[in-house]
Amino acid sequence: MAPATDFADRVHPDTICLFDVDGPLTIPRLEISKEMEETLVALRKKCVIGFVGGSDLSKQVEQLGPNVLKNFDYCFSENGLTAYKLGEQLASQ
Repeated sequence: MAPATDFADRVHPDTICLFDVDGPLTIPRLEISKEMEETLVALRKKCVIGFVGGSDLSKQVEQLGPNVLKNFDYCFSENGLTAYKLGEQLASQ
């Protein structure tokens, strides 16, 4: 997936679509499909996208690919205890 750079470039820049990793994005503990990746690329042109999951980031990288921090605007690992915005880690709890 190609990274987007600015939310203002989106059709709906004030809308965020968050997905659970296991379920909508992947079959639990398996890798993301090419079809889902293509869908997310198209969606990211329209709004801000992110994922939430209970696993740590290393397990999410296994499922969503090595460029996960570039491919999603927001990444929430460990049920949101660890968060990233545009690839940069936010304050952690």
